[in-house]
Amino acid sequence: MSKNIWEKRYLEKDRIAKYPFDQIVSMVMRHFSSVQDRSAIRILDYGSGGGNNFWFLVRERFDAYACDISSAAINLTSRRLIEEGFNLPEKHFVVIDERGSMPYPDNFFSAIVDRESLCQSSWIDIKERVKEFSRILSPGGFYLGINFSCNHPGIKKADYQGNGDWNNFQTGLFKNQGSRHLFSVNEIQELFADWNIEFLVEKNFNCLIGNSEDIETSEFIISAQILKKSGDL
Repeated sequence: MSKNIWEKRYLEKDRIAKYPFDQIVSMVMRHFSSVQDRSAIRILDYGSGGGNNFWFLVRERFDAYACDISSAAINLTSRRLIEEGFNLPEKHFVVIDERGSMPYPDNFFSAIVDRESLCQSSWIDIKERVKEFSRILSPGGFYLGINFSCNHPGIKKADYQGNGDWNNFQTGLFKNQGSRHLFSVNEIQELFADWNIEFLVEKNFNCLIGNSEDIETSEFIISAQILKKSGDL
């Protein structure tokens, strides 16, 4: 991950989204809208950023937790909730390491939502992080993620580092934003080989009129459910 870049970006409040992303809303509500007691559904916002998706989770009365590698992002998320009239304990806001274990118990979450955060890590670190997702999710829990694909137009002017990792983007959305891992279908299948992939959708936006490189994108939308873990009855 490019921790220093993200710290600077959130300190400067650069491109902070205010509203939740539609696909995150859709996937969460698809699985949990009919649950009567939503406080029993514990959801981790992995890479909470400025708190737009986290605000949605709290507003919909889920037991939501936020984590990010950037302390500035976590501060923004916490302040956003206070401004919206929600008062959550500090344990709901955590700054995590760029790699390694996550500070949550086994089988703790019902779901993890991720909007373009897993792809901020290298392929090696991503594999370790998904192992942690498996540990902290309860049996039957979900990973609901959106991450950039290897068909993203940004790779036309970028340096390939190997293993799906890219750096030094010269144009578009990733310019001056550090490195990215751009996923292939095979990599996602490898990561979630022990899970049930409910669906995997690739969404592409191409500019047909004008020149708007920041809008052009290619990303995967994934819903994966962790299967019964070894040792479970």
